[in-house]
Amino acid sequence: MDVQSNYTDFFEGTEKLLEVWFSRRDGKEENCDLRKIPRATWESLLKLVKCEIISYKKNEHLDSYVLSESSMFVSKRCFILKTCGSTTLLNAVKPLLFLVQELTGFDAVLDIFYSRKNFVKPELQDKPHTSFEDEVEVLDELFGDGAAYCMGRINRDCW
Repeated sequence: MDVQSNYTDFFEGTEKLLEVWFSRRDGKEENCDLRKIPRATWESLLKLVKCEIISYKKNEHLDSYVLSESSMFVSKRCFILKTCGSTTLLNAVKPLLFLVQELTGFDAVLDIFYSRKNFVKPELQDKPHTSFEDEVEVLDELFGDGAAYCMGRINRDCW
């Protein structure tokens, strides 16, 4: 029997969080802005994550998106994506870096942060979210100088 057929009514509530801060190597950021990326481009990126935009609001500081599986926030220099369920959030990282460089004027990642609590049913996650080690591998391929930590007890709640 297929493992997933046993969990047809299960929803993984554990949230995955990605936060990326961008900059320019030359420091000239006055014309750079992540909010230059059009909604249609965000929609294409989110297809890789397996979620979609439900609604959108913005002000002079922030573009805010309610997603089918949580939310996304975009400011001048910061991108935040929060998802849950069986979304594949880390599939967006490499395409995001390309889009930012092509469309916004930023050419460097200043900081990146990814976190999640342990999954209730990790066997229902799609790659690369099948294990902490797989997630770390994806990020290490893009950002070799990072560090991965597990905080908390391995046999209890941990992040």
